[in-house]
Amino acid sequence: MGRKKSEISIDIRKLTICHWKRGSSERKIREIVNVGKSTVPNIISKYKKTKSVKNRSRTGRPRPFTEREERWIVRKITCNPKTSAVKLTLKAQKRFNKSANPEKVRNILRKYNFHGRVARRKTFPSKVHRRTRLEFAKSYIKKSPEFWNSVLFVDESKYYVNGSDGKQMVWRKPNSELEMKNVTPSVKHGGGSQMVWGCMSSVGVGIYILLME
Repeated sequence: MGRKKSEISIDIRKLTICHWKRGSSERKIREIVNVGKSTVPNIISKYKKTKSVKNRSRTGRPRPFTEREERWIVRKITCNPKTSAVKLTLKAQKRFNKSANPEKVRNILRKYNFHGRVARRKTFPSKVHRRTRLEFAKSYIKKSPEFWNSVLFVDESKYYVNGSDGKQMVWRKPNSELEMKNVTPSVKHGGGSQMVWGCMSSVGVGIYILLME
């Protein structure tokens, strides 16, 4: 593959046309502007046709989808962030009768600030649990600092050794990793496990204890 030629600057083109209008020969102009043998006649020829030394506007590659179609793609990924770019591309092709590839769809999603990430794995709480937890948290909002100085938070968690470690990809915006539609629900059951217990208070965190089962 041949080496791509560098583009002649606008200033050199202007200088070339200036000397040409003054009656200088192409050979003399070539010596002044220090360019290749065919460059000067090419600049003059284009100027005669367009009356300008500027570059013509370039149309570029056409957009694969219109703005309305892009918004449809974004709505689909918003409703179901776990849809892969490949499946979304197939849906868009069928919907708009257009040929496209998954990378085009990925670029559209990135344009609207969606990025492919591994979904966080989080224990799935029911609606009743979420409502109860919210009411519990609100009941402690106005507690004084003295109250919290006498509180010890403890928690325990069981980690299953033989559980699935499969990764679920999700399309989401920044700082939305813990939204329910962007997480992978998990439940605490399975084979061999390890129990971890820890605590914290207003003065800091305590040591954790690892219990083998």
